Amino acid sequence: MKKKLIILFFLLVPIASVLFHACCPCDVETQHEKYSHKAMFLKNLDNSGEKAIESEALQLNKNAYGIRLNLVREKVVIARAKQINSFIIQSAYATSCECPPEFLYFPSDSIVSIKIFTVNNFDNQHSENTDISGYFRVAGSYSTVESYVANMRNNYADDFDYWGRELKLDLLLMTAPTANNKHQFEVQVALSDGRILKQQTPEIELL
Repeated sequence: MKKKLIILFFLLVPIASVLFHACCPCDVETQHEKYSHKAMFLKNLDNSGEKAIESEALQLNKNAYGIRLNLVREKVVIARAKQINSFIIQSAYATSCECPPEFLYFPSDSIVSIKIFTVNNFDNQHSENTDISGYFRVAGSYSTVESYVANMRNNYADDFDYWGRELKLDLLLMTAPTANNKHQFEVQVALSDGRILKQQTPEIELL
């Protein structure tokens, strides 16, 4: 009986495979493309309402302040032949009866770290030009900046212009300053190719 079952199994597997591919035909050769981080822009955020909004105000609530980080990315144009789908990609899509994407985009210069420095005195423990990244959380997940970078999404399928053209992060200040002065912050984004994108926020009075 066991031998009959084994024989039946080996007979049915090819038939199932043929039926599966007949129902889910795929003739896609995924092209692997790259993108690069090009520029960074910062805005002060007012987080006192239902959601954080960009603000040009000269004064903001110190308990509801944030920084909006925009990273602009561009496709790296390289002439190359189509690459055959890897076994992993084929396997991942085979079981779901979905064709693999036509394009996969990978960073040529991935983000290594994002750090936030106070330009002016912030509190008794943090004088000017001190790293205060630990005082911020990433909106949505409320994870630390370090944790967010370690787990961030880097690869994009097909519609890069929609998913990957710009990375927007809202960095919310969770510990209010105690220094009685105007405040300004510098964000530094270190990339794997050695570049460091940096910019300072507009100066703001946090009350």
